[in-house]
Amino acid sequence: MAEMNYFFSNTASTANGMETPAQSQGTGQTMNGQIANGQAAPAAGGSAGAGSPGGGDYGIALPIAPPDSAPVAPLPSTPTFPTPTLPTPSLPSPDYPMFPNVPGVSSFSETRFLVAAANSFPVRLSVDSSVYDTNARFGTVTGRGFVSDGFHTVTVRRADDLRAILFQKSFPFRAGEKTTLIVIDSGQGGMDVTQVSDTGCRSLPAGSGCYRVANMSYDGSVYNVTLPGSGVIFRGVAYNTVTSFKQAMCGSYLFDVTGVACCASPREISVIASAAAGSGAVSPNPLLSVSVEIQSGKSYTTYLIGNSWSEYSLRAVTLEA
Repeated sequence: MAEMNYFFSNTASTANGMETPAQSQGTGQTMNGQIANGQAAPAAGGSAGAGSPGGGDYGIALPIAPPDSAPVAPLPSTPTFPTPTLPTPSLPSPDYPMFPNVPGVSSFSETRFLVAAANSFPVRLSVDSSVYDTNARFGTVTGRGFVSDGFHTVTVRRADDLRAILFQKSFPFRAGEKTTLIVIDSGQGGMDVTQVSDTGCRSLPAGSGCYRVANMSYDGSVYNVTLPGSGVIFRGVAYNTVTSFKQAMCGSYLFDVTGVACCASPREISVIASAAAGSGAVSPNPLLSVSVEIQSGKSYTTYLIGNSWSEYSLRAVTLEA
């Protein structure tokens, strides 16, 4: 069966170069024919020849399919593809709202201050607008405060004159990490602040803790830390430095802080154990003795602060990480 093409237009065919408007005589009527009960009526005037003046169809005969003709196969359709959909991000349940500013979640760090600067006046300590102490003196240890992940400004002012800024600097704070900010005497005069990470030992064996020493006393000082009867624990701890953690068996210890001339043996004890006492020499004339109680699974830092010429003599502050 030959393929038939149908063309529909809202204007009549062109005759003699002129376009004739389409005639509309009522609802359901089409150009040169009417639709009644869903059937097309033949064009008025039959099938006159092309250009016949008497033919209303201008020589165009509408084809009528025979009643028993076979259906025409549909033309192949343009293939369609499903529109990709992006996954919808899951939102928190309205019954369980999220509070991003609640301390203790992973986006926060914890920090505290230790004043090791041997000055006679109190200071005001702050991180950004959060004030940790308004009247901190030598040896003061503040509580920990929460700081969001990122860089924050640490400021030390005189407590009796807030316009007198003694130190101000930006420090990084990492989420989930604990730190200590130590206010120390600067070697060039004035004050400085050292940030120390309090991340302790991990995967400790049962019955063990961790221990280290930090020298925050004065510029130019160097110490050895020994365990009487055992030997040197930390050698040559210089000013403004922190030793690595060493594993320590649980128990009570009495460490000696000495000058570097003491205990010429180059060997350092890798694991601190009170049971080893008696195998080494006794430290002669220690500058300071430090008592430390080490518990299982915990980490400790002894901060050496002060000096030998002011009212703030050399002393030790031991803090749990």
